Amino acid sequence: MDVPQAPLPHDQGEATAKAVALISGGIDSPVAAYLVSKKMKIVPLHFCLHPFYCETSLELVIESLKTLRAKTTFEKVILYPWGEILAAIVGSNARKHMCVICRRGMFRAAELICGAENAVAIVTGESLGQKASQTLQNLSATSHGVACPILRPLIGLDKVEIQRKSRQLGIWREKHAGCCTATPKKPATGARIEQLNELYAKLNIQPLVENVFTKRLDMSIDSQDDLDKLHLTALTQILA
Repeated sequence: MDVPQAPLPHDQGEATAKAVALISGGIDSPVAAYLVSKKMKIVPLHFCLHPFYCETSLELVIESLKTLRAKTTFEKVILYPWGEILAAIVGSNARKHMCVICRRGMFRAAELICGAENAVAIVTGESLGQKASQTLQNLSATSHGVACPILRPLIGLDKVEIQRKSRQLGIWREKHAGCCTATPKKPATGARIEQLNELYAKLNIQPLVENVFTKRLDMSIDSQDDLDKLHLTALTQILA
């Protein structure tokens, strides 16, 4: 399968450089996206976890995007169906490493989006130690081999500081998404690079990521109404 390759970083001016911003619908990712949007254009990318979503998750993601767009501009939003990848991991004997395998897959998917959108970086709301996938060792393992720089503007902040920042920026919302029903009770916190590489290859995650890439949903966003259209389209094309 021919898929776009992520461009290597080059000397684009900051005003024209573009970054793919991973948006979970939680507290952290919109803050990270906003901070980077002050220097670069952003393309929000959300991984639709259906059928492993918690109730109303997609609605909360859309509302989060509306709040973000009220503070900064973006021309497009991309939804990436992710249930097939999660199902492959859930059905394996690697459940303990689910979060790191999933995160590795998301970074590789974001690379494909970077190639398609001529973006040069990936933005995440990760902060050190906040989740199992965000220990220093897991961050190293999940980002290993990713050609695009991964920007983590919140890496040194704790949850209280991020919440404070969210309120200061005017993008705080009382209800947030970010819930995944496939998360194991005791996820691995110290995955080794070689171990993760082996599991990722054994489960054939990359071919799944590349196949689902062709099923992604992207929509130009000219107004808040377009985010409602995106929601309705996702309900029929991804969550049906």
